[in-house]
Parts: sequence; C-alpha cells; structure tokens
Amino acid sequence: MPVFERSIEIDAPIGDVFAFHLDTRNAARIASKGQEFVSIVGEFPLSEGGEVELNVRMKPLPGVQNWRVRITEVAEPVLVVDELLKGPFARFRHEHRFAPASNGGTVLTDRIEWELPGGPAGRLAAPIARHLMERSFVERQAATKRILEAEAAAAPA
Repeated sequence: MPVFERSIEIDAPIGDVFAFHLDTRNAARIASKGQEFVSIVGEFPLSEGGEVELNVRMKPLPGVQNWRVRITEVAEPVLVVDELLKGPFARFRHEHRFAPASNGGTVLTDRIEWELPGGPAGRLAAPIARHLMERSFVERQAATKRILEAEAAAAPA
C-alpha cells in the first residue's frame, strides 16, 4: 500500500496547530488550487469516533466527490487520525502529527496510507495520484503555515 508523508515547520504553538486540525471546516481555507469544498458537515471540534462528510469538486473534473471520514484517534496535542468510510479511494488513512519544533513552533506531518480502487488499473494510476497528492499537500501545508503564523503574530504576547 502506498504511503505519502510530508512535514513542514510552522512558527505557531503546538496547541494552536492541533486545534486548527480539530475543525475540518478549515480544509476549505487551505484547499489547493484544484479543490473546491462545496460543503463540510460534522461536529467541531472533532472527537474520536466523530464523522465528517465533505463534498469536494476536483477541478477541472465535472461533478462533486462525496467523502465521509471517521476520526479514529485523537491524542492531544500530538495526533489526529481520520479514515475514509466513503470516497474516491479504496483506502485512505490520514495521520496529522504534531511535534514541538526547536524554535518553539510546531512540526506538522501529514502521513497518508492510501490505495486507489480498481485493482491493477488503480495501481497503474497510482503514480499520477501520488503526484497530485504531493502537489495538493505542498499547497495545503503552505496555506496552513501562512494562516497560523499570521494568527500567532497577531496574538497578544
């Protein structure tokens, strides 16, 4: 099963970065250029066992993808795990890991275990999917960094 992992350092407290990821509505704020979140429904902040339904338009494709995920693990302030119940992947397990950075900020790591549907055909398409996932997470993490660092800079000392 393919695994994608990418980290970024964010100059914001670990508690703030963790809290940001407990609200899936923030996905719309950090969406890559090729994504449009049509709706995000769930209870926030997230808690273990909770479910979120997302309707996402993947540009330039027509139509909307429906994703339903369950939060399978929450360990404050270091981990949030969501797993796909329904959506375009045969398997999609997303770990959001948070660790203290040496500068007092946070290292955010996205680790995704994933598999496309379709057996052999899905495996043939996997390099394309990995490239798209990598591009998406570069943009998502950069947006997360920009938003949280701006909020940290604006917070009273």
